[in-house]
Amino acid sequence: MNHGACKSRATLLLLVLYLAACASSGADQAGGTEPSGAAPPTSTDPVTVPPDPSDEVAYKVWSAEVFGSEGEVEKAAAEYLAAALLSDDPEIARRATEVAISAHSWQAAAMAADRWVVLAPDDLDARETATRTLLVGGDYVRAEIQLVETLRLLEDEPWGGWPRVSGLLTAGRDLNRTEQMVAHLIEETDAGENPYARYTLSQVIARSGRFDEAYAMAREAVAAAPREAQLQSWAGRLALSRRDETAAVSHYRAAWQSNPSDRALALLYAELLRQTGAPAEANEVLRALPDTPENRFARVAFAIESGDRQLAMDLYEGFAEATYGDATNTAFQAARSAEVLDLKQQAIDWYVRLEGSEHEMVALLRRAFLLAEIGRLDEARQELLFARNEGGAAVQMETTLVEAQILVEANQANTALEVLDSAMTQFPGDTRLLYSRALIAVQLDRIDEAEANLRTVLEAEPGNAAALNALGYTLADRTNRLQEAEQLIRAAFEIEPEDPAIIDSMGWIAFRLGRFDEAERFLRQALLRDRNAEIAAHLGEVLWIQGREAEARQVWSEGRRMNPDDRVLLETLDRFGVEL
Repeated sequence: MNHGACKSRATLLLLVLYLAACASSGADQAGGTEPSGAAPPTSTDPVTVPPDPSDEVAYKVWSAEVFGSEGEVEKAAAEYLAAALLSDDPEIARRATEVAISAHSWQAAAMAADRWVVLAPDDLDARETATRTLLVGGDYVRAEIQLVETLRLLEDEPWGGWPRVSGLLTAGRDLNRTEQMVAHLIEETDAGENPYARYTLSQVIARSGRFDEAYAMAREAVAAAPREAQLQSWAGRLALSRRDETAAVSHYRAAWQSNPSDRALALLYAELLRQTGAPAEANEVLRALPDTPENRFARVAFAIESGDRQLAMDLYEGFAEATYGDATNTAFQAARSAEVLDLKQQAIDWYVRLEGSEHEMVALLRRAFLLAEIGRLDEARQELLFARNEGGAAVQMETTLVEAQILVEANQANTALEVLDSAMTQFPGDTRLLYSRALIAVQLDRIDEAEANLRTVLEAEPGNAAALNALGYTLADRTNRLQEAEQLIRAAFEIEPEDPAIIDSMGWIAFRLGRFDEAERFLRQALLRDRNAEIAAHLGEVLWIQGREAEARQVWSEGRRMNPDDRVLLETLDRFGVEL
């Protein structure tokens, strides 16, 4: 079951990500799909004595902060915009833009960003923020003007600034218009031979699912600049989406050879080598990385994935003798390694060492999960309760959500709901609690209750993409209200078009409506962005239903390698009577 922020088994990581994403009414969008800005004023911000009303700018700034402290972010955005239009201070315009973005007041954000650009025409942050707000608002003509000026400011940077510009375009929701704008921008700036301009256009084309065309353009880019790791990596991703593993390995090898110290790139290349039957070569790639606690953990995890437990144990045992400079980080990575090796008690012992460190809260929550997994559920709950009684609101919220999760995993979903209901008395109407309640209600097949909770979330936060996706997917998966489900999922997709969970939902609703080609396109995009067993389960089902059983088995086998215990994948295989 794909619910946006929480997919398949809702682990601690996903809960933490959801908390971060939803803590301020969806102020910032993951993946860069919308402009990011400072959080709006909150109740913890000091609200001073009002200034003299004759000073209009100061009074409106004060008024905006008051509205923000009361949670009236739209009114705060309006007051800040008024202050920005009256003032010649670019910092006030910048703050007005950030608050408007936090409130999802895109018209106000565009006006504030425009004022910011007028007052600080050579400020790249102003230009880039204005571009994103205009793209979100659908004003592609003015967005292109800002992009031209941004390229002018970046003309002395490598490749004329195009690498930086490429990251701005994910905010464009209308893919056809975005593509037209980029093509015109390339023509207008005479950038047809610039490999990063081609890369930028290739990215936009790929978002439309035209992988062959996107790959052809990516190949042109790497031919022009073969030592650019970013271009080779992108070509490799596209080759994978076209199921051309040989080409993908070639591109990733070229990327890695250009930048062998890039940890993320080395991990991607090594994983591809492992999947294509070259684990020894993959281990050599990882061995070339500097010996740091993070890299040692990555090698442990990789060795386990490759079936080499002895190597993983040797690397793990090296933590006890390592002389890394940061003992705290060493203990943290050792704890993670012990978890990967399923050495639960040793992981708990490592996490205990992190008390008083910056990892203390994560360590506490992981200990709770591990204690529950080894049958010490009561002890886990006691640790969470102690932390909840001693901590502030954020700690209380996180420990509550984790306690509910470990209860669900212990097959005590009704008790989990009681924990959330108790927290609701302290945090009435809290959308995080309601969201978690809804996910548990779905697992209990209480669909009406789940829908009611999610609709309450959406009444408070209409732009909450995770809640839109969760409700849409639930209706698509558990009811026949498919048209309504599609409207909700499309609304989520408009807000976060790069989120693989939402792309997966787009594929699933297309499948439920019988649009198989569209379903496959979206699901392959989702799997390209997130190697997730649930997405693999969905894609395999689409292929199987079309009679492409060999392809389906291959995708499902990949899903088993990703997560052999994924509930959705196992249910899918059982439903079709498939053994892998």
